[in-house]
Amino acid sequence: MKLAQVRHRLVKFYTQTPKKYFVLGGVGFFVVVYALVFFIPKPVSFSYTGETCTRQLTLFPATQKGISDDYDISFKDTWNVGSVPISSLKACFIAKTSPNEGVKVAGIAPFGSLIARKQFSITVPQAPLAQLSTLKDAVPATKPLLVPMTAADAVHSYKLKIANKEATCKAQDNDLSCDITPLKLDQGTEYDYSLHRQFKQERASDVGSGKIKTLKAVAVADSSVKPSQTVYDRPKTMTFAMDKDIKTASIELLLDGKPVKFDKAVKDKAITLTLEAELPREKTYILTIKEVEASDGSGLVEPYTMQFATSGGPQVSNVSVGQTGVPQSGAIVLTFDQNVSKKQDIGKLIKFSGGNVVIQKLNDTQVRVQLSSLPLCQAFSIVIEPGLESEYNLASTKKWSFSGKTICYTTVQYGTSLKGRPLIAYQFGSSGSTTMYVGAIHGNETSSSGLMKAWVSELEANPSRLEGKRIIVIPSINPDGVAANTRTNSRGVNLNRNFPTSSWVSDINDTDGTHKGGGGASPLSEPEAAALAQYTRQIRPRLLLSFHAVGSLVAGDAGGYSAGFAARYASMVGYRDATNSSNSSFEYDITGSYEDWTYRNEGIPSMVIELGSYGYFSIAHHRNALWAMVQ
Repeated sequence: MKLAQVRHRLVKFYTQTPKKYFVLGGVGFFVVVYALVFFIPKPVSFSYTGETCTRQLTLFPATQKGISDDYDISFKDTWNVGSVPISSLKACFIAKTSPNEGVKVAGIAPFGSLIARKQFSITVPQAPLAQLSTLKDAVPATKPLLVPMTAADAVHSYKLKIANKEATCKAQDNDLSCDITPLKLDQGTEYDYSLHRQFKQERASDVGSGKIKTLKAVAVADSSVKPSQTVYDRPKTMTFAMDKDIKTASIELLLDGKPVKFDKAVKDKAITLTLEAELPREKTYILTIKEVEASDGSGLVEPYTMQFATSGGPQVSNVSVGQTGVPQSGAIVLTFDQNVSKKQDIGKLIKFSGGNVVIQKLNDTQVRVQLSSLPLCQAFSIVIEPGLESEYNLASTKKWSFSGKTICYTTVQYGTSLKGRPLIAYQFGSSGSTTMYVGAIHGNETSSSGLMKAWVSELEANPSRLEGKRIIVIPSINPDGVAANTRTNSRGVNLNRNFPTSSWVSDINDTDGTHKGGGGASPLSEPEAAALAQYTRQIRPRLLLSFHAVGSLVAGDAGGYSAGFAARYASMVGYRDATNSSNSSFEYDITGSYEDWTYRNEGIPSMVIELGSYGYFSIAHHRNALWAMVQ
């Protein structure tokens, strides 16, 4: 059909059709369009991932008011004239309350009126689910914990509670990343946990709970350089063996607070540091393994820090003798802190003054200096010049010296005990007035023998104070009793009741009652008493000090000479002066005593010092008083 014919028919239809039908048709079309646009809700799918928006042409969006208790409605992609929005191409929905699975209807209308009201049907799917079953394996405590989700959730906030502490979780793709590092969980430990979900300020709900175990921490199992070690060789590398395969490590090596340069290599369980230059000698270093990530994700409990030092050349670490009391023909062994070079003649570097010696290398770390009959109380010195080399060709840079003195006493065996033990007296000085000190005539009074041994060491350390004087010390009159911790000798005789005084009796009273034969079969029947009596007559000291226990008192003899010394000694140590009342100081008769025999029978002034304890003594407490008795 030609176009002219079509136009003719349309004109004829329009002119012949009543106008009311055109009006009714227009109204009907408007009603249909209005119903389609405003009465039928437009479907919208709610999104947990991001924005929930739909394409929607809206005129004058600023006049539109949202009609919903569940959603706030905003408009985007607007066209403005100046600052006035004329139209919008997108309507977006923001939940005001926690989204629940189902369908909600929301609407918009100019000023909230009933005219031109547009409705939307918002379908909310099930909220994303946390797949907590994946947490059955141990997790690292030093990095964020990932909890897989069935879908991303940017609508809710999540918190993970462990050990009464909370970790904040953030959406990361389809996972929740929960930063548990600040919780400082112990590694290798099982905890109860619960995951909580919250919408804005609403009350949080429990998503799920269970048990979670942290991975065992990675630790240093071994290292080529140990904590506090002195490094004697010249290392080019340092290695650290970890107890797990590791991926990364952060390490710092400091000298005087400044970093030492090295290259780092990580492979399997080993960390290897290759030093760029040789470590300076005689320095202290601090190495810190700051962080380690193992292949399983675990880390260190805390940074691993150790201090070590580098050596110089060989240094003497030990001398086998003290500075006093060195035997006249004794051997002095010098021990070095490292192996000494086998190629070097050490005899040229070690010098001895004070007598004749033989210097001999014993092994890689020891040298013996053999003394050859040096005089009594002979001062000597050993000097090692700088330049002594180690097996790593490191030379000492400082001079080393040692000063000592040979023994200043001679020992005399004046007898033998019943069981064959030697009775020993220590003699200081060869001339001058003699002062004699004795202890442990009763074997259970070990404080007296201990004090006498300490007095020997005190005399040995101060030979200059002995010029023109002679001192005799017998630490143990009754060595068998000391060994057995008994008051008597090995035959059950109280040696201090076995001397030939006018009061001697065989059956005696003692601290624990009557003892038949406790004074011996006869005076000086015991070899210890007989030998002591003979030696005392030979020495004939100007003053005898006999030490006992216990009583905290000092008693001089009745002759008057020792009384002044007894009073002075008592005053200096804070003891009671019991001179002229010694018998009344005890609850039993003292018969045949050594001190009574020395004064009454031999005319030797004597005094008794009763210490305050059977076992304890203090040389510091008695030192000045002991020296005050020497003349």
